[in-house]
Amino acid sequence: MSDNKENVQEQEEQQVKIKPTPAQAFTPMIALIVLIFFSAIILEVDIHIPLFISTIIAAVVAVAWMGHDWETVQEGILKGINFALGAVIILAIVGILIGSWIEGGVVPTIVYYGLQLLSPQIFLVATLVISAVVSVFTGSSWSSIATIGLALSGIGHGMGMPPAMTVGAIVSGAYFGDKLSPLSDTTVVASSTAGVNIYDHIKHMLYVSVPAFVISGILFGILGLRFAEEEMDYDQIGELTGTIAEHFNVGPLMFLPIVAVLIMILFRVPPIPALTGGCILGLIWALVFQGSGLADVFSAMNYGYVMDTGIEIVDELFTAGGLQSMMWTISLILVALAYGGIVEHTRMMEVMLEKILTVATTHKRLSIAAHVSTLIFILTVNSHYLTHVLTCRSYKHAFEEKGLHPKNVSRISEAWGTLPSSLIPWGPCGAFVYGTLGVYPFDYLPFAFFILIAMALSFIYGLTGFSMHKLDDEDAAGIAGD
Repeated sequence: MSDNKENVQEQEEQQVKIKPTPAQAFTPMIALIVLIFFSAIILEVDIHIPLFISTIIAAVVAVAWMGHDWETVQEGILKGINFALGAVIILAIVGILIGSWIEGGVVPTIVYYGLQLLSPQIFLVATLVISAVVSVFTGSSWSSIATIGLALSGIGHGMGMPPAMTVGAIVSGAYFGDKLSPLSDTTVVASSTAGVNIYDHIKHMLYVSVPAFVISGILFGILGLRFAEEEMDYDQIGELTGTIAEHFNVGPLMFLPIVAVLIMILFRVPPIPALTGGCILGLIWALVFQGSGLADVFSAMNYGYVMDTGIEIVDELFTAGGLQSMMWTISLILVALAYGGIVEHTRMMEVMLEKILTVATTHKRLSIAAHVSTLIFILTVNSHYLTHVLTCRSYKHAFEEKGLHPKNVSRISEAWGTLPSSLIPWGPCGAFVYGTLGVYPFDYLPFAFFILIAMALSFIYGLTGFSMHKLDDEDAAGIAGD
């Protein structure tokens, strides 16, 4: 019996030792890029099947070309999916949350008051700032998007704002706050993997984050001028608020569920129990304050709330949510992570990185290589946690050998790993935004000003050497001690 276990273990070790050639390593990635581009841009179809085909190609390359057995490939798939099981659960809960909060009058109430308090001219700037503040204090871009972002999206819809602009402002603010918060999980992972003090990492991020946020605010302010007071249809806004008041009980008490969830997250209650608590509060609020029947509430939480007033803008705004509404998003994430698990577990990603590092002979080339490979990681493995581990672990010593502080690596990993993850339709973050706010990542991408500007600044800093902190004697001694 022990001999069989030893044989199995030895076989597994031999499988892991198999190293792909560059052709084997790059083939699945090239197939992924071609299939996604062709399907999304040319055919204009959902990318689930192209991703599934890319996963098949990666598995075939691993088994038929590299010589792996199926058990190794399957192990990679399961490991890849395991990286985001928490995200999948959160997505499911968010769908339930949205349905219960609409049925419970929470979202309608916030939209009702928001339409009366926020002027169209400042709405996009206010959305940017509010999303950022919530994200800083909660340490979570997802929590910011799923709570206050959801409400701001409804307010923008009621004002007649283009949804892509509104979501661009929400995502920009949420990710700015996330990068400034020591409570953020991605910030912790990036800094710790690079061996950098988290506060040093955040201070170094300020060179990128602050200018990008200020420029984003200016751009959203300019966009807001398009919606000057005389251009707005206030009859439509009046009709919307009147219809909300007619179909829902609105009042200050309706704010309590969202405030309760934000407080829980602020006090470091994990997202899953915090959001679940929000679902329960939404259910109670629907029964107590809206007079809904239990069957109606369960239906809204499962299939989504359905509004049928005959007024198109109202019906579009509040027909949303439900567990089943997230299945499109969840299935996309699972397929994408299966692909990422294969290419990482069979060392394809390792070989791609090695080929990139062969050209990194100068400071400038090393920075370019770090940026490019980080983007490749997030595009293929579809996990910012794994992206941070791969980038920081692989480039930390390369930067130190060039006399550069590893906090440069952690900043690059955040700027080109965490931030663009929200713009990738087949990644968990982009799929989360789409599932929660209903706007496709490629649609809001042109208005995700903070993310695009921060990425550009990080790349420019790497080329010019500006703010690329060098190792001094004290830093070197500390690193040697580690």
